[in-house]
Amino acid sequence: MARFVEIMIVEDEDRVRESFRLAFAKYPGMTLVYETDSELRALDYLETHGVDVVILDIELKEGDGLSFLDEIEVRGLEKPFIVVVTNTGSQVTLSYMRTHGADYIYQKTNRAYSPIKVLSVIEKIYPYQQVEDQRKCMHALATFDQEKEDAITKKYIEDELAKMGFRRKHVGFDYAVEAIFLLIRDKESRLCISSEVYGTIAQKHHTTRGGVERGIRNAIETAFTDAAINGLHRHYPFDYDKEKGRPTNTEFLKNMAERLRV
Repeated sequence: MARFVEIMIVEDEDRVRESFRLAFAKYPGMTLVYETDSELRALDYLETHGVDVVILDIELKEGDGLSFLDEIEVRGLEKPFIVVVTNTGSQVTLSYMRTHGADYIYQKTNRAYSPIKVLSVIEKIYPYQQVEDQRKCMHALATFDQEKEDAITKKYIEDELAKMGFRRKHVGFDYAVEAIFLLIRDKESRLCISSEVYGTIAQKHHTTRGGVERGIRNAIETAFTDAAINGLHRHYPFDYDKEKGRPTNTEFLKNMAERLRV
């Protein structure tokens, strides 16, 4: 069973609030849970109870609608769907309200304006707002999950390189971690290491592709020169030119990405 859409009216005129109370009889899916002419009391109610929709007038007996919009953000309150009803025609004021949380503005100077029309707008638009909020929530969760997964992958790469004798303080260490991470995510192997991978890392670290290439090469040379060969080979079981004493950057990065790809 669908629940009622809970609505709060913040309006300074008694007769207008009375008109809305009568209009609710035509919309059984909505219920008026609170009404006030005070910005402060409206905010306090929103903080302790929460509502689905606020019908908000700009001019109030105590405070004003613009400050109400600001305070929702200042207090960190969950923002309801907000329908502003106003007599103002000021485009500056209307623009301010839109950028500070007003979802719909119904001007009282509109000949079609009436409380029933306002509730009709809510009935039509609010369900779509719910769907949009759910979509944003799912996107935020997906983004959070992806960021968490990326952090775990990078930590895994760092630990594996450290086991091979790579020095964490070496600038090439960070470059190598990021390069391997980019290649792991590139499941179809479309990235060009010298241009796209190095280019992405260079842009992030405000350096050049050549600087990235040298940093990774120096890190590889140091690890393959100083590390215990037996221990290194356990973590890098791939062939490389023994005369050079190390794999090339491309060989190393691609092989490590393939080995660490889950």
